[in-house]
Amino acid sequence: MKKYIYLFVLLSFIASGCSDFLDTKDLLNKNDQNFPANEQELQNSLASIYQKMAAEQWGDFFIGTIASDETFGGGGPDDFQSMAVDRLKKNNENMLSSTWSNYYTGIFRANKLLENTAKVSGVSTASMNQIKGEAHFMRAWFYFSLARIFGEVPVFTKAESVIKPKSAAAELYGQIALDLKTAIELFPATAFTAMPVSQLGHANKWVAEGLLARVFLFYTGYYQKAELPVAGGGAITKSQVVTYLDDCISKSGHALATDFRELWPYTNKFTVDDYAFTAGKNLKWTGEEGGNKETVFAIKFGNLGDWGNSYQNAINTAFSLRGQSNNNADCFPFGAGWGQGTVNARLVDQWKQDEPKDPRIFMSVLNVDDPAEGIKKYEENGWAQINDTHYFVKKYTTIMAWKNKAARTVFPSYTNPLYGSAEATFIRESQDLVLLRFSDILLMHSELTGTNTGLNRVRNRVGLPSVAYSLEALQKERRHELAFEGVRYYDLLRWYGKGAGTVLQSNQNGVSVLNSNVKATMSFDIVDRMNATGGFWPIPNSEILISNGVLVQSPGWNGGNSSL
Repeated sequence: MKKYIYLFVLLSFIASGCSDFLDTKDLLNKNDQNFPANEQELQNSLASIYQKMAAEQWGDFFIGTIASDETFGGGGPDDFQSMAVDRLKKNNENMLSSTWSNYYTGIFRANKLLENTAKVSGVSTASMNQIKGEAHFMRAWFYFSLARIFGEVPVFTKAESVIKPKSAAAELYGQIALDLKTAIELFPATAFTAMPVSQLGHANKWVAEGLLARVFLFYTGYYQKAELPVAGGGAITKSQVVTYLDDCISKSGHALATDFRELWPYTNKFTVDDYAFTAGKNLKWTGEEGGNKETVFAIKFGNLGDWGNSYQNAINTAFSLRGQSNNNADCFPFGAGWGQGTVNARLVDQWKQDEPKDPRIFMSVLNVDDPAEGIKKYEENGWAQINDTHYFVKKYTTIMAWKNKAARTVFPSYTNPLYGSAEATFIRESQDLVLLRFSDILLMHSELTGTNTGLNRVRNRVGLPSVAYSLEALQKERRHELAFEGVRYYDLLRWYGKGAGTVLQSNQNGVSVLNSNVKATMSFDIVDRMNATGGFWPIPNSEILISNGVLVQSPGWNGGNSSL
């Protein structure tokens, strides 16, 4: 049975932390006076923090993929937000309001939980340290997501309803570093292989070490600093980060999956032998219930997702084939979705040129015209598809299973037969949204040390020969290994700063696409937009208005060229 950490009870009153309560003792209802009262209620509070991560899939993962040179906005003619993200523009004045709100709600809940731990007794030191460590980690995760999207933002470390101005980058990243350092010190050194399945999806020592490395690389790269500041004084050096990664690599129990294809659900047991690309190759999906040693951290989903909640992987649906007839049976095993994130054909061409023997190209990219995929018929102009390149993301997409192969009827999602869930539409996607893989740990280690050990472990896994370390080799390997995993845009920002606009523009301008079945050519002005904005996005105007001028809009978002 698919496991997931979200608790559906108690969230309504947990979220009411900003409300005023009477100064009398309420013996019937949960409130700030009597909640949390025990360890289970602390765990319930913790679950409410994770819920905000799952609720906001259109934040840093979506932006990190769509705003990059890997994909185009795609979708239909009215998918204005993906179009805007693709061009570093806005489609309305409050384009990312849900992202801002969800992340800050998560921060408020983390602050509240950390304050409440002092009033709960009877909890073992080990359990309390785990709870505190997760709250510190989650607060750092939310702030880092905000920092990479919006640049400088207000910092809150107390559960208070006040208006604050933006904090300078050094202060913001100093708090992120302190939270991650604190989490690392609080967490036990329990190897992945010894963790119970119930802990999957929870933060731990290893993901805190990995995220700290990611934070260090972004801050020191984008802001051109040698060290990462720590709130309260001091700094984290490159050598300290390498020590953390050494610890993760040697003690975490994480490792590379044997076969790259087995990381993705198209190798699930109800699909693998019916899919032409994988049939007869003795592949077995690593799964998500303890078998995937490569996943260091992921958002977990249940198999009860529907149109009315956020408990399904919405990225899968966004990136899936759009408007195919016969329930997508002619495109088996690729199911229905919104057609966003169409893959840039120039990426495929450059990938083939840079690494012609790299099998990950079509382990990661779906080419609907390739006979090896076994697609009987792909219909152009499905629901007026735009930015159609005939290439789609294969890592995150709706995967079907046959209900009756002879009759060509399908389960809209492999989750139906795999988890025994009631049959539903393609919206029911429970694939983990992986935020950090062990391969990224290895590549960050190589980048920080200037050595090729981690780099070549990743290459050798897919049968590629070892190479000497160079920054160029490292950059190409990250582009290929981590394609469509929400990291490319931020990699370009930290490597090139505002110069990332030149890379983005040159890698996308002139690519041929179909817009509602009409031939067109992609044309971007990202160099100008990057110079104006620094690569960051606009604070929702509603937040600026509420602040009465305390919050100031980010550079580059008030002129006419900022709108789609």
